[in-house]
Amino acid sequence: MTPRADPRWVERSTRADGLTIARQAPPPSVESFAATFIAPAGHAYDPDGKEGLAALTSLLLPSGAGRRDRRVLAREIDRLGGALAVRCEPETIELSIRGPTSALERLLALLADVVFEPRLGASDLERVRRQLFERQRRERTQPDSRAELELFRSIFPQGHPYRESGSGTRSSVERIGPTEVRRFHRDHFTSEGGYLVITAPPSLDRVERLAGQWRGRFARERAPASPSVPPARPARDRRRTIEMPGRSQVEIRYGGSTIARSDERFDAAELANEVLGGRPLLSRLFQRIRERGGLAYHSSSEFEAMRWGGHWLAQAGTGSDRTERVLVLLTAEVERIRNHSVPDRELDRVRESWIGSLPLALDTTTGAHALAVDVVYHGLEGDHMVHWPARLRAIPSRTVRDAAVDAMDTSRSAVVVAGPTQVG
Repeated sequence: MTPRADPRWVERSTRADGLTIARQAPPPSVESFAATFIAPAGHAYDPDGKEGLAALTSLLLPSGAGRRDRRVLAREIDRLGGALAVRCEPETIELSIRGPTSALERLLALLADVVFEPRLGASDLERVRRQLFERQRRERTQPDSRAELELFRSIFPQGHPYRESGSGTRSSVERIGPTEVRRFHRDHFTSEGGYLVITAPPSLDRVERLAGQWRGRFARERAPASPSVPPARPARDRRRTIEMPGRSQVEIRYGGSTIARSDERFDAAELANEVLGGRPLLSRLFQRIRERGGLAYHSSSEFEAMRWGGHWLAQAGTGSDRTERVLVLLTAEVERIRNHSVPDRELDRVRESWIGSLPLALDTTTGAHALAVDVVYHGLEGDHMVHWPARLRAIPSRTVRDAAVDAMDTSRSAVVVAGPTQVG
């Protein structure tokens, strides 16, 4: 299979206005495409006192474009067999559209209209404001959301881009009007720092021509300045208990800050996480706490490395009468991955399972496209997916342990327990 037809390869170019355009081949025999525009517009850019601005903007974007209101836009996309999705992350807002390859040009034009001509109207603002209030309520009242929110507030200092969820507070969201939303859109949907990633059959040259409709439509070319990132510090309260009576289970989160995606230790650290709790069924947390112990409804770990840093966490959901036992086991497994090399047989089993997930992801347009977006945004080589299995197989057990020591620094960690913690 040639690179042009191999979804493991990602081609890209950067225009004079700073927009990066990337193209990935779709999986063989698949007649669908996906396209994503990435803007430097995540909630880390929220101004002081207007927290929730990026989230409101992202919720507003599908609410109409140009002369189309929300319903007309939705019907037009649906008529073409497409689907539009928006995500607001700490660093970015991502707008994605997918559909049949036969409708590529028309759906890509609709995506461009949503990016450049969103209506951002006052009536729609009130509707999505209510949606954001509901999200805030869930974060306060659901043990899993509350535990994660309080963990990040414990491990990241004030002003850190990863400290908050992006939902803001009721008062901060109430202060945001159409003028602030339009200004945020103008200042953050820029060509410089922006990425257009397309998974489709046309060549990169053809994709660049299709993206001609994106030329000259950005209100600003220059990307906004990145927010300041204060250094993570040891948590003041190493353990917090959030009593939430009436809930059915207790949620435990144990974690801390971690390395950036560009760190040379990333692959080894991510492999350590797969052993700890990232690989379903095979991981230590699942096997010891969920499978053999029967002590938890779920148990796993996460390792999220972004441009400016990230977080790691080990987590479980359990009953109030088993909380302390689960926490002891959770902590012990984190210490074991940091202090002892993983036996070769276990490491190989987890590693091969993880490598085996790559062709499964590349078998669908949605899965392949998600990988391409990651490659492009983090500036990885175009053949990253081609060589990733070999690089992973070359990582010895001692390197996995050493990476875990640095990437899962327990001296900067905290524990949050949220739920009906009182037994009886």
